[in-house]
Amino acid sequence: MSKSQVETTYTPQDALTYGTTYFWRVDEVNGAPDYTIFKGNVWSFTTEPFVYPIQNIVTTSNVVSSEGQGPENTVNGSGLNADDEHSIESTDMWLVGPTTESVYIQYEFDGVYKLHEMIVWNYNVQFEPILGFGLRDVTIEHSENGTDWTVLGDVSFAQATARPDYAANTTVDLGGMVARFIKITVNSGYGQMEQFGLSEVRFLFIPTRARGPEPMNGASGVAVDATLHWRAGREAAAHEVYLSADEAAVADGTALAGTVGNASYTPTDLHLGTTYFWKVTEVNEAEPVGAWPGEVWSFTTQEFLVVDDFEAYTDDEGSRIYEMWIDGWENQTGSTVGHLEAPFAEKFIVNGGGQAMPLFYDNADVAISEAVRTFDTPQDWTTNGVKSLSLYLRGAEGNDGRLYLKINGTKVAYSGDAADIDETQWQIWNVELSTVGADLRRVTELTIGVEGAGAKGVVYIDDIRLYSQASELIVLSAEP
Repeated sequence: MSKSQVETTYTPQDALTYGTTYFWRVDEVNGAPDYTIFKGNVWSFTTEPFVYPIQNIVTTSNVVSSEGQGPENTVNGSGLNADDEHSIESTDMWLVGPTTESVYIQYEFDGVYKLHEMIVWNYNVQFEPILGFGLRDVTIEHSENGTDWTVLGDVSFAQATARPDYAANTTVDLGGMVARFIKITVNSGYGQMEQFGLSEVRFLFIPTRARGPEPMNGASGVAVDATLHWRAGREAAAHEVYLSADEAAVADGTALAGTVGNASYTPTDLHLGTTYFWKVTEVNEAEPVGAWPGEVWSFTTQEFLVVDDFEAYTDDEGSRIYEMWIDGWENQTGSTVGHLEAPFAEKFIVNGGGQAMPLFYDNADVAISEAVRTFDTPQDWTTNGVKSLSLYLRGAEGNDGRLYLKINGTKVAYSGDAADIDETQWQIWNVELSTVGADLRRVTELTIGVEGAGAKGVVYIDDIRLYSQASELIVLSAEP
């Protein structure tokens, strides 16, 4: 099958089959006049399996096990090799007895699952054909709460081969039943010694809950405009998304953020530097179980929004620092942004990253020196819990004058000691935005200036950011 297209993505028309390896290639074709075909390499991928094994199973029995042969051996993979073949070592298996009690082994999962199959490796020591410790006839029951039990039915387990390459030879169809507990009661074994054992049991489930969260559970630095994604549970017709900074509200299902038809959700107005909890309940009222609540995940949003970190400027025309920060050459103040020769941005005296903005000022013939940044797209400084604007500054010996900034033309005087402009260390200037009278919903212009008649010097500016609270960090560095 082939398809010609211009796009560099392709969605198969027919649904892919679970657990199947597919091969594909892309041939690149020139346009007119030659239409040359460049044959691509053959790639492959394998789709997800239809079912998955349950992990983290707690196993118990009503009778005392033989030493070193506890019931946990039936779910911990002991004795299995990479090809799922079981050993003949008795310490890799479960064994009880002899006993006159009715023996059962019980499995408790970490939640309620929709069960597909149970795969069984019977007891498999070297002399099993003679000893007959393996289970023959059993009764299987299931429960959601461990108290109310429903009988699935009576089942016969095949006897093991007593070989070190023993592969599972019993598969029990669980028919999609919903359970957290499975109990296997022994009715008879393959011998007459009243001792009973198993090698391994594996439970396969159909994934009906949301899984595979993006961002990953516990992720940090998540963008405040991020879209949440997950792998949808099978049979889900809709997805209820619960999201809150209150973990309990998400866990108990009181923080419903919205219901969506696809396995993605874009939150509105996430706050900076905040840990959020979320879960997805997969819903399909047409199914016997109409809702499958997922586990609670978390992520922490980014600490700040970047207004300008001065990293994107180059020495090429159109992206030079003084072409974005307009200085005295155009605004008739005493400022000069950037060095007179390339590299125009400061690359040695920086607070973070690889560049900063040098702002030279000379108020000998003018009252002020200003560098003005105009934003082509207005910025909203009221969303995401933003409360403060911060910038890093560093002066030079002999500097004088007083710093200020303007937001949409509204002046904000420097809040620190005026002598800070003379300090050769990086300092942070925080501006509480609630005290600024400008319209912060549409910020189009930011100005950094130095006032004072006759003031002269250079100040370095770096990492202009928005925070949900004032940053208290001061980076001290007496030398560049």
